[in-house]
Order: sequence, then structure tokens, then C-alpha cells
Amino acid sequence: MRDESDSPRPVTQTPSPAPAQPLGEDCRTQELTKQPKEAGDAWLKLENDGDAAVVVFLGEPHPRDVAVIDNKFVPFTRRLKAEGHKPVLRFTHNVALFETREVKVLEYGIAFFKDVLRVRHAFGLETWAVEVQRHGAAKDWWQTRYSLQPERRLSPEQQQSFQGLPLHDLAKLRVDASAAAEAARRGAAGARPPNARLVQYLSNVLKTMPRKRVERLLHHHLGMQQVGDVSAMRGEEWQTFVEEVAVEYQAFWERNC
Repeated sequence: MRDESDSPRPVTQTPSPAPAQPLGEDCRTQELTKQPKEAGDAWLKLENDGDAAVVVFLGEPHPRDVAVIDNKFVPFTRRLKAEGHKPVLRFTHNVALFETREVKVLEYGIAFFKDVLRVRHAFGLETWAVEVQRHGAAKDWWQTRYSLQPERRLSPEQQQSFQGLPLHDLAKLRVDASAAAEAARRGAAGARPPNARLVQYLSNVLKTMPRKRVERLLHHHLGMQQVGDVSAMRGEEWQTFVEEVAVEYQAFWERNC
């Protein structure tokens, strides 16, 4: 959902640190709202120059390493690293539209993340509604930047109301969108469903691995919380997961996959 104002604010070429001036994002950052169509309506979309939305930030940002494949973000795996792709750090953040209180997901890069931190330090994200505005033509992501400007202070009652809104599961939402993009890149033939023996073996393997390694595999790559979730994975999620584990267990991979 976008703010359809007939009078968008002019672009500020050199943002001032004063509160009244927007904080700008490096134009080289990937387009803020480029998402696979399969991601649905959860994402905040600012598609044209001057599009803006007044939002309240909710909760904490969710960081994730991704790779840019065909203008889409996919999980950054060892296989992509071996192919020469570079990781890109992205963040997702729950935000509520000020007027409707509808909770959307905003995705941004490291430069905009620094602006979020500056606003948090100077004003407090929980106490202000802020305007996010796009500066750049549609599809011209290389020259596009985004500004962040405090818009209005929230009353204590408003703060309590906004912070009580239900949030999107950022880890799962990002996995669903990334898995869809990766599945499209691989083609339908690449999405092989798991078999019971392999699930059991890898579940046992995970139990012997260091906890931090397991958390990285399950949570950061797949948005899962426990080993038991392995059996519920879809085909494309399964393939991404197996490729990660296979790096350490190559012999089993060659016998069974």
C-alpha cells in the first residue's frame, strides 16, 4: 500500500542532520521493495518516484545474507558462493501504516539500516511515526534512494496500540519469498521432495552438530526453529537445506541424492 499524495515532497539532494530533513540511503543499495510476486501483499511497496508512506516501526529488524539472482533475492548458500556470487546483507522490519495500522514488511539495505539506527537514537522508533519516501523512477533501482523522516510524535496511547499489533514472522516470510525465487531459477525439476530415510539421517546428524551451526542452518537459511521441522519442508526448502549439510557430509550426499 502506498501513500497516494498528489503533492509529493521534493527530493533533497544533500540531506541535513536536522530533524526536519530526510535521511537518505545510498543510491547503490538494491531496490527497497523488489520482491518475488509470490511473496503476496505483506510487503510495503513504494514503486514510483515520490511514493511515500508514514509508518511506525515495530519490533527488531531481521538480518539475512542473500544473493541477487535475476533481480531477485535468494538465500546465499555455499553453492552460490562457489559459483562466484557475493553476499548482500538485507534487513526486513515490521512496520505499521499510520493511518490504517495495517502491518507490512519493509526490506532495506545497510545504508538505510544506518538511517534507522540514527532515528532510533535521536527520537526513538517507538515514539514517532516516520515517513519513508522513494526518490527514483520505477525500475531504476541503481539511481533510487530512500529517505527517512520523523513525521509526528505518538501519544502514549498510540504507542501502546501500535506496539500491541500482531507482527509478521520475518524469518518465515523471507524464506518463503526467497525459496520461491530460487525454485523458479532452478526449475521444477530441481525441487526434489525428501524421503523418510534421508530425513531421519539428517535429523540425527543435526543432533550431533554444534548448536550454533544447527541454528544457522535451520533458522537463518530456512526460518525453522527445531530439528523436527525438517520433515515438514517443501521440495525447494529441502534442496537448499541438503546442499548446506552436504558440504560437511559429502559421502552421504553422493550415495543418496
